[in-house]
Amino acid sequence: MLLTPDHFLQAFEDIRRTSMTHSTCKLAIFVACLNVDAICSAKMFSALLKKNLIVFQMIPVVGYNDLKSKFSKLDESISNVIMLGCGSMVDMESFLDIDVNSYLDKEYYESMVTPENSTQLDQTKLKLTRKIYIIDGHRPWNLDNLFGSQMINCFDDGTANEELKQERQAYDYLISIESDEEGGEEGEEDNVEVGSVEMGGEEGEEEDNVEVGGVEVGGAEADNEDEGSDSTESFRKRRSSSDLQESIPKKNKTLIRDNERKIEDYYNQGTTVTTSASLQMYTLLSTIGESNVEYLWLSIVGTTSLNANFSGVYEETVPLLKEEVRRLQSNDDAVQNTAKNNAIDTDMGNKADNKSLQIDTEYSLFLLRHWNLYESFFYSNYVNSKLQLYTTEGKKKLKTMFARMGISFTSACKNWHYLNLDLKKRINTIFAKNLPPLGLTDVIHDGFVRNFGFNGSISAGDFVEAVTALLEFDGDLSLDIAKKAREEGKRTNTPPGEMADSFSDGDANSNNPHDKLNKLISQREEQFIRNFWKAYDALSTFELITKGIVIAQLQQKFIFEKGFEIIQKRMIKNLRIFRLVVLKDSFTSNNTITDISMNNFAPSRHSALVGSTGSASSSALNEKDTIDFQTLGSSQKLFQNPLILTKLGNWILEACSEMDGSPLPLVIASLDKDTGTYLVCGLPPKYPNMKGFDEKIDRKQREDKTTVLNTFSLAFQEIANSTGAKARIDSFESSIIEIRKEDLPLFLERLTLSGLV
Repeated sequence: MLLTPDHFLQAFEDIRRTSMTHSTCKLAIFVACLNVDAICSAKMFSALLKKNLIVFQMIPVVGYNDLKSKFSKLDESISNVIMLGCGSMVDMESFLDIDVNSYLDKEYYESMVTPENSTQLDQTKLKLTRKIYIIDGHRPWNLDNLFGSQMINCFDDGTANEELKQERQAYDYLISIESDEEGGEEGEEDNVEVGSVEMGGEEGEEEDNVEVGGVEVGGAEADNEDEGSDSTESFRKRRSSSDLQESIPKKNKTLIRDNERKIEDYYNQGTTVTTSASLQMYTLLSTIGESNVEYLWLSIVGTTSLNANFSGVYEETVPLLKEEVRRLQSNDDAVQNTAKNNAIDTDMGNKADNKSLQIDTEYSLFLLRHWNLYESFFYSNYVNSKLQLYTTEGKKKLKTMFARMGISFTSACKNWHYLNLDLKKRINTIFAKNLPPLGLTDVIHDGFVRNFGFNGSISAGDFVEAVTALLEFDGDLSLDIAKKAREEGKRTNTPPGEMADSFSDGDANSNNPHDKLNKLISQREEQFIRNFWKAYDALSTFELITKGIVIAQLQQKFIFEKGFEIIQKRMIKNLRIFRLVVLKDSFTSNNTITDISMNNFAPSRHSALVGSTGSASSSALNEKDTIDFQTLGSSQKLFQNPLILTKLGNWILEACSEMDGSPLPLVIASLDKDTGTYLVCGLPPKYPNMKGFDEKIDRKQREDKTTVLNTFSLAFQEIANSTGAKARIDSFESSIIEIRKEDLPLFLERLTLSGLV
C-alpha cells in the first residue's frame, strides 16, 4: 500500500494507537545497520516513540537472511513492524513467508457477523493484527509492496503516483487477468472461514529466494538451477498451467505481453537511491507537529551521507533543508530575544548550551576543521582526482598551489584550530581566487554546521565521516585511539576489538566446511551489529564523534595508500565494458600505512609503494612514521566491510574519471582467505566534476547524475545463474555479492562478454 505525505499523519496515529500498551512490546523496528541514513532515521523515530511513551524493540539487521531470521522470531503480540533503510525492493510477504490470513483480526470479523450479514465481507480493506511499514529510499519499488498488499505500507515522498502511472496500470491489469482466470477454477478453495464469515485469502507461495528488482536475494547460494532473474516470474508462475494459457483469448495475450514488458523494463533499469530515509522520517515528524532542530540535524546528516554515492539526491534536497533551517532558526532567535528581555544572565547559558544549527561554508576537503590544510587537501578525494596526486606531477602541483596562495608550509601544517585568525578569515577569498585555475572549482559550497556548546562545532560532512568511521571500525573505543596507534608501531598481537580465531574452540573439532563458513559469516555480522550501536550512540554523544574523527583520518590514509598502490602496480584492468580491480591475499595482508607527520614530511614517500620494505624509500622511513592498521581493528578483514570496499572503489572511480574521462563502471573484488570467497562490489560510473566551468555543462551533469543507475544487481544474478557459480547475495545494496574463489575467473569472463552492464 502506498502512503504519500498526505497519509503520514493517519499512519502514525494508527501506529501509536495499536502500539500503546502497559504489558508487552507491540512495536519492532528493523534498521539496516550499515546505512548512516537509516541509523539517523532510527534515532529520530526512537526519540518520538519515547516521547509518546511507546515501548519498542530496535533490531539492527545486516542483510536479507538476518532480516528473515529475526522477523520469524518476533513475538506474536507485535502489532507494527517498521523497516528503515531496507525492504522496498523485495516482495516482503513472499520473502518473509507471511500468510495474511493468519493476521486477520478474528474478533473484529466475528463481531461483524449478523444474521442479516452472513455473506462474504468486503475485502477492499482488511482488518489485520499486524502491519509492516517501510521507509526506504532504494529503488525500484517492488510493485507487490506498493500496489498489491494491504499488510505492507510504503512511505513515499509523493513521486511514485506520478512516475509509476504506466507500471501501476500494467500491474493492475495483470492482477485482474489473474483473478478472472483463477476465480472460476479455484472457486472457494482459497477462502478462509472466520467465525461464520468467509474471507478470501491471498495466494501464499513459499520461496527461499525473492527478487529485488529482478534479482533473487536471501538464499545462501545462487546456482544455475534457480528460476532466473525475470521480474515478472510471479505472474508467470501463477499462469503456468496449460489450461489457463489456453483459456486466454489471443487478443488478451498481446496485452499481457505488453504489460509484462512494462514491468520488466521498470525492474531491469537498475537500482539506485532516490530519496533519503531520514528526510522521509523528518517529513513524518513535521506532519505530526514534532519538528525541531535536533530532528532536522539528524535528517541533514542522513541526507549528507548519500552525497558520496548519490550526489544528485543530496543536491536536490539541499535547498529544502536550507529553507527548513531558516524557518526553525528564526523561531529559535525569536525565543532567545524574548528570554534576553526577561533575564540578564541568559547569554552565558546560551553560549554554554548553544546547540544552534546554521547554514555555513562547507569544503570538499577531508575534515578540514579537524585537521590541517595540507592533509585536508592531500586526503580529499576531490583534490586527489583533480590534481592526480598519485603522480609526481600532481604532488608538485599541490606544493605550488600553497605557494601561489601565499600560505607557508608551516601554516599549512598547523591544525585548523591553531591557524592564524586573519588567515582563517581570508581563506575563502584565497581559495576562490587561486583554486579555479587548477580545476578546483567546487572546493567551497554551502553546507550545514551544528554547534555543540563548549565542545565546539562540526559540519554535517565531517559528522558523517565520523559516524561512518565508527561503522567501519572493529577496535575498542575505550582506548586512546590516536595514542595507541602511534605507540604500538608494527605490533602484531591481536587487538582488543578483533574477533577471535574462527577455527579455534568450537570449530577446532569440526570438519564440516559449511559449518566453518557459517561461523565466520556469523562472527562478521556480529561485528557489524556492534558497530551499529557505536554509530547509533555517536549521534547523541560528542565524545564518540571526536573518536570517530581520529579513526576517519587514519582510515582515509589507509585507503589513499592502498589506492596509490593499486594505480602504481597497474592493478586496474580496463575491460570492454567496465574496469576491474581484484585485491588478492598479498594485497589485503599488507596493513601498514604512512603517517605523514608535518614535522618530518617528505613528498617522495607518497610515490613509494607503502609496505614494500625492499624499496629504498620505504626503508628510509622511521619507525614512528608508520602505523600498523591492526591497532584499529581486524586489518585483514578491512576490505570485507562493504563500506570500506565501496569507499576504495569510489576513490578509484574518481581518479580514473579525471585520468582518461571515460565513464566506465567498476567491479572491485576483495579476497577473504578464511572463507575462500571474494566480496565483489559493482559501482556505477562517475563523471568528471566540471562544476564552475560552464553553466551548460553543469546543467547536463546534474541531469546525468539523476539518471545514473547501477545495473550490476541484475548482471550479477544473471551471470551467477548461467555459470553455476556458488554465490551469496544478501546485502541490502543489491550490487554486492560474495562468490567462491575458484568461481571468480569464469564469473568475470562471462560478465565481460554478457553486455548486461
